[in-house]
Amino acid sequence: MEDRVVKIHLYKHDFHPNYWIWTDHGEQIVKDDLDNNNDCIGTTRGVEDDQFLSMQDMVYDALRQQQSSQPPSSNTMEEASNEQTQRFYNLLLDANTSLYERALDSKLSMCVKLLACKSNWNVPDQCLEFISKMLLDVAPTNSNLPKSYYDSKRLVSKLGLEAKRIDCCVNGCMLFYDNGSDKNDGALLECKFCHKPRYRDHNTGASNKKLVPVKAMFYLPIIPRLQRMYASTQTAREMTWHYDNKSNNGVLRHPCDAEAWKHFDKVYPDFAVEPRNVWLGLCSDGFNPYVQASNAPYSCWPIIVTPYNLSPEMCMSKPYMFLSCLIPGPSIRKLVLMSFWSP
Repeated sequence: MEDRVVKIHLYKHDFHPNYWIWTDHGEQIVKDDLDNNNDCIGTTRGVEDDQFLSMQDMVYDALRQQQSSQPPSSNTMEEASNEQTQRFYNLLLDANTSLYERALDSKLSMCVKLLACKSNWNVPDQCLEFISKMLLDVAPTNSNLPKSYYDSKRLVSKLGLEAKRIDCCVNGCMLFYDNGSDKNDGALLECKFCHKPRYRDHNTGASNKKLVPVKAMFYLPIIPRLQRMYASTQTAREMTWHYDNKSNNGVLRHPCDAEAWKHFDKVYPDFAVEPRNVWLGLCSDGFNPYVQASNAPYSCWPIIVTPYNLSPEMCMSKPYMFLSCLIPGPSIRKLVLMSFWSP
């Protein structure tokens, strides 16, 4: 069927309403088996708690993995978790204690909610400190509520999903960082290409000697988040969907059915033979983060990465579209965007 015919059909009849899972194209509805875990944390309470479901799922999987991660014996084929993974599970188990008796929330979920308030509505730190103290005043005496906003950040930061700040050239020519192999630019004081300074000039007689970079970007490592997907039994089994559900009738319903994907398999057969290898899609676009219009234009570029191992309804959903780095403005030339992808 020609593209023009498909476009005309969509213009006239629109897309099929509420068609989220492509059952007519071979996809199957997956039923979660988390009913027996409701008494551990509590039931979810509406759409506003959707952003915390992934955190609860990680805790459920940590509980199940903890029970099955004992050293292998003759009666089991399970392998023991490595030290790093076991430490992550222990952290989740310790943090996922109830706030108080018969509480529906855990200490970890409450900390995440406090951080979400700041992220979603730009709540000041002083306001979050007041909310933390107010919750302590109305909660039972022996509660596990975070004592302050700082305690919440410290607990969530132990999960390992950190953000790194990397100094960059004011013109976007390069990044000042070391990757441990071929790049050792972390000690440079000026750009290698345009020779612009890395740090701002100090005021004469200023008491603060801290070096302030002219420009910096935020980098969110992608590897720890991919490791979390394989640590969860719910998402680990979905990471081979692209290998187990290839289309045989010529219908393009996933990137794995495209000719470009098949050509990549032929060029790199060693990579394609292992279905657990991660296929990543990268996209980016500039936008103005400021709501109010300003005289000077400002463009900020987020870099979004999504694993194409998952089914279409998962890899195109918000929880699996990972923000890997945020390129600051006010203006970035498209020709230098590649320099920010180095990490």
